[in-house]
Amino acid sequence: MADNKREIMFKIKRLETDRLILRKYKKSDLIDYIEWRSQEDYHTYLPTKPMTKSEYKESLYSNIKNYDDDALPNLTWAMELKAEKKLIGSIMLSKISSHHRSCELGWGLNMKYQKHGYAYEGAKRVIDFLFDVFDMNKISVSIWEGNVASINLAIRLGFVSEGVERQARIKDGKYYDVYHYGLLRSEYKR
Repeated sequence: MADNKREIMFKIKRLETDRLILRKYKKSDLIDYIEWRSQEDYHTYLPTKPMTKSEYKESLYSNIKNYDDDALPNLTWAMELKAEKKLIGSIMLSKISSHHRSCELGWGLNMKYQKHGYAYEGAKRVIDFLFDVFDMNKISVSIWEGNVASINLAIRLGFVSEGVERQARIKDGKYYDVYHYGLLRSEYKR
């Protein structure tokens, strides 16, 4: 397992599934990025709100720049649909600990492409990569109360409930519980 961020970043590579390419963001993703990220419903279970086009451009370019930032403890794969050559979402890692061999996984998908198994397919490929190449022992996910689709996806991927953090997030004056799930290397079935 890599002991520093440079080694972890170096191992990030393009991944593929039957229908998806998981890769770094590119500047040419901007139109698809804005389409996906500006959807009001996309932000329902996130602490974010839709932004302006220029803010999305800045956000995308910041993500691209972050691939070279050794100090940043987040890694993001853009999810491209092969058939359309279109950015439809992302898979992100945060809270990466090489010492503890653990990380937190997250996903986001253009609302138009939900309910087709793309998030499952992309997340499963990244999970395989994390256990096989990064030698992770544990992958966690944290999901806001009400996000039934993400809870069902976590369970389908084999994650096990590890508890609820009550009223841990607030958005628009409403408190939300956060559900925590974990997947151990010993539990994962490839």
